[in-house]
Amino acid sequence: MTMADVLQGAEPFAFEGNDIGVLVLHGFTGSTQSIRDLGEGLHRDFGFSVAAPRLPGHGTSPDDMERTGYLDWLGEAENALRALAARKKRVFVTGLSMGGTLTLNLAARFPDLVTAIAPIAAPAAFRSEAMAQVLLMNPAPRRIPGIGSDIKAPGVKELAYAETPVGCLRDVSVLVSVTGDLLHKIVCPTLVIHAREDHVVPPANAMAIVQAIRGDDIRLLWLKHSYHVATLDNDKPLIIERVGRFFTEVAGARAA
Repeated sequence: MTMADVLQGAEPFAFEGNDIGVLVLHGFTGSTQSIRDLGEGLHRDFGFSVAAPRLPGHGTSPDDMERTGYLDWLGEAENALRALAARKKRVFVTGLSMGGTLTLNLAARFPDLVTAIAPIAAPAAFRSEAMAQVLLMNPAPRRIPGIGSDIKAPGVKELAYAETPVGCLRDVSVLVSVTGDLLHKIVCPTLVIHAREDHVVPPANAMAIVQAIRGDDIRLLWLKHSYHVATLDNDKPLIIERVGRFFTEVAGARAA
């Protein structure tokens, strides 16, 4: 895969700042375009060093995505976490949708590397009824219509695939299931963010995460003016401010 194959706006990005690193992860069938404003805001307003990898099979084509699975996506996130941790004093992780699932997974499995997390619209327990129905189809179609751009703000579009490979949908279901089984291992400070109205990931996931993790500092932020892709929606400034302030507060407490 060459950079010429990557869609414009879907490239990985990084911003060098202070000695606190923030890993930012995009969602299923989406791209780094959905989290660029979040990453830029965390760097600009709070001075963090930010890294946002492009997950394998994303930001190119559905054909390319069909050759990848949850271990590839998780592996890329793990590599990015280790690279950031190797050169920064502390590392925080945030992510949208499946990126939020990956965020939870990393926190559960690498507590020595992850200082705090902020999963956004993360599936970790419940799937949508539509997803469940597709997974039970026999025979199943190769593709279904895309799930991107669930955005309340008019005129805003997510850079995501117009089609979703059903094989990859099975893989993301496995990732959600195994991550849900590991939620009890999360002990780091956590800010769970979810829209009250989300047409892709049921908001019940937010409460399931809050109830399952075991940290002493667990916070929940309900969004009132956004849908699923909240990092591109009306509550984008609020998310940047709350995530940045949360990470800054935790970093300060750990340094004291």
